[in-house]
Amino acid sequence: MSVDAADDPVQFDDVTGSESDTFPKPRAHGAAVMNHLADVQEPNAGRSADRGTLYDRSLSYWREHVGDRDLEPHVAVEDFEADWLPAGDYALVLTSSRWKAGTGRGDDYRAYYEQHLKLREWGSEDENGERELRKPPLALHVEIMPQFRQMVYKSGDPLECPYGEGTRLLAWTTWAEDPFEMERRMYDALRAVYGTDAVDLDDRVDDARRLPKAEAHIRFHIDKKNALVETLDQSKQLIDWGGESEIEAHQRRQKEGWLEALVESDRWHLLGFDPKRYSTEMKIYQANQWHKKPRSDPFHHPKLEASYAGVDRGELPHVSEWDEVLDHLRTVVATHARWAGIGRSDLIEDDFFDGPMSPPWDFERPTGRREMLRQRYEDLATDIYREALKESTTAVYDILRIIAEHDGATYDALEERTGLARSTIRYHVRRLAETGVVSREGNPVMVFFVSRVVLEQAREILREVYPDDTVEQQDERAEERRENRESDNSHSATDGDEASENDDEPDSIGFEYLERLSASIHDLAYLRDRDQLDDRDVRVRADELPPPLR
Repeated sequence: MSVDAADDPVQFDDVTGSESDTFPKPRAHGAAVMNHLADVQEPNAGRSADRGTLYDRSLSYWREHVGDRDLEPHVAVEDFEADWLPAGDYALVLTSSRWKAGTGRGDDYRAYYEQHLKLREWGSEDENGERELRKPPLALHVEIMPQFRQMVYKSGDPLECPYGEGTRLLAWTTWAEDPFEMERRMYDALRAVYGTDAVDLDDRVDDARRLPKAEAHIRFHIDKKNALVETLDQSKQLIDWGGESEIEAHQRRQKEGWLEALVESDRWHLLGFDPKRYSTEMKIYQANQWHKKPRSDPFHHPKLEASYAGVDRGELPHVSEWDEVLDHLRTVVATHARWAGIGRSDLIEDDFFDGPMSPPWDFERPTGRREMLRQRYEDLATDIYREALKESTTAVYDILRIIAEHDGATYDALEERTGLARSTIRYHVRRLAETGVVSREGNPVMVFFVSRVVLEQAREILREVYPDDTVEQQDERAEERRENRESDNSHSATDGDEASENDDEPDSIGFEYLERLSASIHDLAYLRDRDQLDDRDVRVRADELPPPLR
């Protein structure tokens, strides 16, 4: 959801300013560009192949050269060359997938298929003289989709064609510094497969040249990771506190995982950044199996990345707005690096990022963060006092005490140490999370204080609230609660607090059927290709797989 800054109860001008700063320039990473070709040559053609669109040409190519989806991926160009490619041997492969719209209604509905061109790199020959195709660091994926007014969704609703009939193109790529380079790569691939006359730029609708995705990042030394995770978590707290924004946050505290922290919000202006009509995502992540790589390997070290992926309402940014979008993303990255104490010497060079040798980049860094954090922690301290001093119960005090003693606790540990019913623990933990005192992370779920500062505050407050409380007294309270629950044969909340009767919060991260999600199997495959999903994130029902996939 995108909002106007004037709608917020707290304005960043009230609590922050800005000052000029210089930081090594964050590198543009993944990006996407959308085109629409108004290329219908024969609108009244009896056969789709005679309409003259690039989409129809791509469909004819598939029928002639592939003809069966079981034969995909099809190597369309075995030796692909372009001046923007690094040294290596490359190919273009073709796949297809069911698209979101088609023709007919009810049992007569027939989906159209979009075409996918993907850049792949040839590996070395194996002992049998064969070479494997793999995804290269410089990625390119071109989607070719139909735009015809007679098309409908499976529900029967008509397909909207905001730029008229023709062919819609969407190119995803990496390491491109401007959208014109992205378009050039897309056109080169299309012409290599479908002919030099496949794309006529006179058919291109300029207003449809939009940016669905953009990213900027730095790679930094792993010794700075904890400081940066803490900094990003503080930003999450301040955004959530200042604007009650819709915010997503996720952390995986596991050795193998690639994602260390992620925050997405449309209210970064509460921290002093320029308001934008799109959400911005910040994440800290590492390569899979990073812990098995030596510290001398760049992929042992994490990245800090800012990205945007579309808007909830209104139009996507036009290609002419690329510099503005990248400046915003680079500012968010550089500012958080500064807040975490990361300097030029802490950056790590790799094949695409120059690290300490990156050129200097001037930007306006928001200030006032320290005062905002002080105010926030004062508010949280008040919440902790209020919860720990509840007259009707010591339940919340004991929950907070266990979390503070062990720097985090599972629901099992809280149930064992406090004697409270599981539903009561979930009820109180949920309330504490909603006020911003604790967070719930991992699988199984661990409950933590939201930052090291809040943890230390909580320990001090809990000692002050009950200075004479002993371990024996705590154990006695837990045993008394267990006895009361057993005698009452009840699993409801005790100690005067009512737990939600519909409390169905899971103890672990759950999975969902694909048909219930807004994503498609193609979306999952794309994210898997980009290492944004790994083998632990996708499950397949093996007993119903065709034999070749078992």
